[in-house]
Amino acid sequence: MKKIQFVLVIIFLSSLFLAQACSSCNKRHRKDDKDSVFAKGKVIEQVNCKKDISQSYSLYLPSYYSEDKKWPVVYAFDAHGKGSLAVELFKDMAEKYGYIIVGSNNSKNGTPLAITSVIYDTLYSDTHRRFSIDDTRIYTAGFSGGSRVASYVAIEKGKIVAVIGCGAGFGSQQQPTQKFDFFGVAGREDMNLNEMILLDSALAKAGYTHYLESFDGKHEWPPKPVVADAFLWIELKAMKDKLETTNDTMVKGLSGRWKEEYKSLTEKDKKYYDAYLLCNKVISYLDGLTEVSFFKTEKSSLEKNAVVIQKRKHLDEIAAKESEQQAFYLNALSTQSLGWWQTQVGLINQKIKSTSDDEEKYMYKRVLNYLSLAVYMNISSMMKSGQFDQAETFNTIYALVDPENPEHAYISATLSMKKGKPIDAITYLEKAATLGFAETARLESDTVMTSLKQQEKYSKILETIKENANKKK
Repeated sequence: MKKIQFVLVIIFLSSLFLAQACSSCNKRHRKDDKDSVFAKGKVIEQVNCKKDISQSYSLYLPSYYSEDKKWPVVYAFDAHGKGSLAVELFKDMAEKYGYIIVGSNNSKNGTPLAITSVIYDTLYSDTHRRFSIDDTRIYTAGFSGGSRVASYVAIEKGKIVAVIGCGAGFGSQQQPTQKFDFFGVAGREDMNLNEMILLDSALAKAGYTHYLESFDGKHEWPPKPVVADAFLWIELKAMKDKLETTNDTMVKGLSGRWKEEYKSLTEKDKKYYDAYLLCNKVISYLDGLTEVSFFKTEKSSLEKNAVVIQKRKHLDEIAAKESEQQAFYLNALSTQSLGWWQTQVGLINQKIKSTSDDEEKYMYKRVLNYLSLAVYMNISSMMKSGQFDQAETFNTIYALVDPENPEHAYISATLSMKKGKPIDAITYLEKAATLGFAETARLESDTVMTSLKQQEKYSKILETIKENANKKK
C-alpha cells in the first residue's frame, strides 16, 4: 500500500513539474513572440509574418512602446502594396498619440477580396502574437483601392472602431451591419471627390459618426496636416467613447482656437462659407466633449446666409456637370480619333487656365484625372490580352490627359521592347525617370526590360530612378 502511495506521489510531483515546465515554456514562447527584437521610434520596412513568410508588413512602434500596456493599432493599406508609404506618413501622429502602425506589403489593387480577407487575418494574427494591442481600439486606413480594403475589413470583419478612408469609399460592397466611424479624405482634384461627398451624405442619413476633409491635391495620400486632423478626430472620438481619458486641456484649447478662427472668418474676412464649414468641423470634433451650442447656433444661422446658399447650389451644379463630362469623355474613348482628343484636351486645359471660378477649375482637373485612370485601366487590359497597337493608341491619349505622369513613358518603353526597338525603349525609360518614375524594384524585375541593362544609358537611368525613390521616403 505504501509503495502504491509512493508511486502516486511521484506521479503527482512529475505531473506538477511538467505542468510548471509547460507553463514556463508557454511563457517563453509568448515572450519570444513579442516585439523585443524590433526597434522603436523608427519605420521598419519589412516584417515577415511568422505563419506565412510570403506576407509582410511595414511597422512603426512609438519610441516609448512597452508591453506593460495595450496600444491602439492602425492597419493601413496602400493601393500598390507599399506599406511603408502609409507608415511613414502616419508615424509622427503615431508617436504623438501612441499608436502602432502596420502597413501591408501584400494588399494592392486587383487583389481578390477572398485573398484580401486572408491578408488581413494574417496581419491581425501576427501582430497580436507579437505586440500588446488594445482590441477596443483597432483602426484601418487606406488610399484609393486600399481605402476600399480598409472599409471592406471594417464591414466584413467587424471590431473596427474607425476607418480613415483616403480617395475612395466603400465601392460596390454591401452596406455594413455593424457601425464604425469614418473619416473621409479626398483631394480637390481627386476624381473620386464626388463619390466621397455622396458617401459622407449617406453616412449622415444612416446615423454614422463621420467627417469628410478635402485638401489641395490629386488622387493621392493626403499631406501630413490632414493626417494630423484625422488622428485628432479619432483621438477625440475615443475620449467621447470612454476608450481614453479625456484631455480637458486639449479640448479647451481647440474650442478656444476654433472660436477665434470663426470670428476672424466672419467679422474680418467675410468668408461665410468657410465659417459654415468650420462650424461643421467643430461640431464633429468636439460635440460630446464640451459645449458647442455656439457653433450649432452659428451653423443654423449661416445655412440661411445668401452667400452660403449660393455656394452650396453652385457646388451641386458643378457636381452634376462633372458627372456629365465623365460620361461624355468615357464614351469618346472608344469612338473618337487622336486628333479629336488633342483638340478636346487642349480645350479643357484652356478652361482650367482661363476660368476665375475655382470650383470649375477643380472640376476640369478632376475630369482629366478621371480620364487618366480610365485610360490607364484600358491600357492595362489591352497589354494583358496582347492588344499592343490599341494599347499604344490609348497610351497617346494617356500622355495627353496626364502629361506629368511617368507611367505613360514607362508603358511606351514597354511597348517599344515588344516591337523590338530597344533604342526607343531606352529613350522612353529616360523620360519616365525624368518625370519622376521611382519604382526601382519594378524595373529591375521586369523581364521585358532585361536586355536594356546592356545599354550604356541604363545604369544612369537606374540611378535617377533610385534617387526619385529616395526623395519619396
